[in-house]
Amino acid sequence: MAVTKLEELKQYAGGFEVELPAFYGEGTITVRLRRPSLLVLAQEGEIPNPLLGAAARLFQRGVMDAARDGEGFLQTAETLVRIAKASLVEPSWAELEQAGLTLTDLQLMYLYNFVQTGVDSLRSFRDGKKAAAPAADGAAVQRPAK
Repeated sequence: MAVTKLEELKQYAGGFEVELPAFYGEGTITVRLRRPSLLVLAQEGEIPNPLLGAAARLFQRGVMDAARDGEGFLQTAETLVRIAKASLVEPSWAELEQAGLTLTDLQLMYLYNFVQTGVDSLRSFRDGKKAAAPAADGAAVQRPAK
């Protein structure tokens, strides 16, 4: 097995093109994202001490558990915004603000999911999978128990 060349690794610094849900309605937007480490962000002070508990819960248990009460919800929201700021390459967070845009909750969740698990975790969203259509004749409905 050969060591990966530094030039190949540098390509990751430019980020990855990722599709996110659109701001309104159906469809997608394409952005360029990098995958910052939640641990490095905390170590470098990008996640301040009051948010470290929420960041740890996010890292260990996921968004739903981290945001289970009012204070946890607020801290989780602040942490998700800090993660978005660190991960957006193009457009940057500042560019979105200048354009008068705020990421939606769903977009923030996709950004967090991408940072933690990468592009493959968003594949089901991009594939546009739809729920199976219900049986029109009712044949699949179970009969009442006797």
